Amino acid sequence: DSNYGGNASGTLVIAKAVPVITWAEPGAIVEGTALSELQLNAMASVAGSFAYEPIAGSILHPGTHALSSTFYPTDSANYASI
Repeated sequence: DSNYGGNASGTLVIAKAVPVITWAEPGAIVEGTALSELQLNAMASVAGSFAYEPIAGSILHPGTHALSSTFYPTDSANYASI
């Protein structure tokens, strides 16, 4: 229609995608057993690596302990570390 016209401009910001992490709660281990891939076995929806705390090979004293991990995606330009 010749009676209407216009244009627009703007900024589109695309954030990094957040990978999906799955990590089943590990079962109890026997005193003196070193942490291994049996406990430190988180999985991500994209390629990358995990850093665990405490690290693999750690031998924990009896009791309840928190395990944590940080995921570093291989494609860090498009995916966030979590």
